[in-house]
Amino acid sequence: MFLKIAAFVLPLGFDTFAVAVLLGLRGMRPLRPAATFTVFEAAMPLVGLLIGRLVGARFETPAVVVGGIVLLGVAIYMFKEALEQEEEAEKLAFTTLRTAAFAGFGISMDELAIGFPMGTSGLPAPETIGAIAAQTFVVTFVGILVGRRLGANLGRRASTFAGTAAAVGFGVLAVYLIAQRFVPGLPEI
Repeated sequence: MFLKIAAFVLPLGFDTFAVAVLLGLRGMRPLRPAATFTVFEAAMPLVGLLIGRLVGARFETPAVVVGGIVLLGVAIYMFKEALEQEEEAEKLAFTTLRTAAFAGFGISMDELAIGFPMGTSGLPAPETIGAIAAQTFVVTFVGILVGRRLGANLGRRASTFAGTAAAVGFGVLAVYLIAQRFVPGLPEI
């Protein structure tokens, strides 16, 4: 089960790191964005996870395939986002509770979509959400510190690489989850 949770959580970490590096390039301090992202990125998958769990219990194989297709959509979106990451980071602000809430909501839309395939895959909610929360805080905090230390050019490259790695990770996971339903003998992750 650990590998299955890691297969979902690690690409999310790359995506978060990509945004965090750009926030660091803007000179932000890490605590407020890390706390905001943690709250939203842990809460948003719960909605998708619950829907996925309900649908998965009723329509097992089709639900997992739909979950894989959702993951492919997220992977494509993340790849596009990796190429436009700087625009997204420029819009994020944490000066008031309202702007922090908008930033948290905006950054966690991927997690909302990821929740559905998590639910259809039968991942345990407490462990999965706990892992997402822990990685979000650490990766955001460290990513901002890294961004503050890197030059603008290297920081943008690191952000693009991390966003692309997230897209590839979710793409591979999606194909594997779909293939597991149709290719006998593929091991569970």
